[in-house]
Amino acid sequence: MSKKNWARIIQGDTQTDLTEQFPMRILGVRSTMPTASIPRLTHTGIDGTVTYTPSYEPFTLEVDCLLESYDNYDYHLVINELKSLLCGQSTYYVQYEKLPARRYCVDECSIEEPDKFRKDAARFTLKFYVFKGFSESLATSTVPLEYNEEVWGVGLNLPDSEDLQYVFSNEPIFNIYNPSDMRINPRFHPLSIALTCDSVPGQNVRIYNRTNGTLFELKKQVKKSDILLIDGVYPYLNDVRCGIDTNHGLITLERGWNRVQVINATNTTIAFDFPFYYRG
Repeated sequence: MSKKNWARIIQGDTQTDLTEQFPMRILGVRSTMPTASIPRLTHTGIDGTVTYTPSYEPFTLEVDCLLESYDNYDYHLVINELKSLLCGQSTYYVQYEKLPARRYCVDECSIEEPDKFRKDAARFTLKFYVFKGFSESLATSTVPLEYNEEVWGVGLNLPDSEDLQYVFSNEPIFNIYNPSDMRINPRFHPLSIALTCDSVPGQNVRIYNRTNGTLFELKKQVKKSDILLIDGVYPYLNDVRCGIDTNHGLITLERGWNRVQVINATNTTIAFDFPFYYRG
């Protein structure tokens, strides 16, 4: 980037650097504090409350800008171009220089304009509504972890001096690291698990997360040429839905290390593909 501070809009395959597209500078970026929604129950005769797993509200990503325009007329032209870019009918992502390995999915942008204008510049704030309530990594876990500012970088909670792996061959028990700020639940977060193997004769292939007890079982014999794909909540065998032949179980990943086992299978290759998620 030609300017120190930048913010980028990602709309499908199109990326727009605001500091390159418009005569403006980024003065600062901040996100509002995540707000938890925690169900609590009180019971007569029991101190305090019983609390349940919290969920988090959407938050706002605020980008302070300085528009270096020629005059007031030019200012209004640029603001209208920004509105055309940022106020469409589809969701898009925002990425910025301080945490370049993360992106924020937004569905709304408002522009807080100044009350007074200088002759040649004006401050304003872009307020993006991060409706999912979290940011995510630019890449997913199966992209090679080669550190650079565009894909893998600071702010992703990746442990130092650890060789993180998400594809395993002929390893019946292995460790998977989830650097996210939350549990990965395929009901709410994209998580794909692909497995090829030979079934142990007369036994059902199982994928078992020993850390949290979640279990997926395929009640059908398979050979190495078959491909089992658990895409979110839907299992496929050779591209055909096979939920009826399973225990309807789902594998979830806890924060940090997960000890996972493939049971009743030989000649195994298994891959876990998912983005990493963060509260701010």
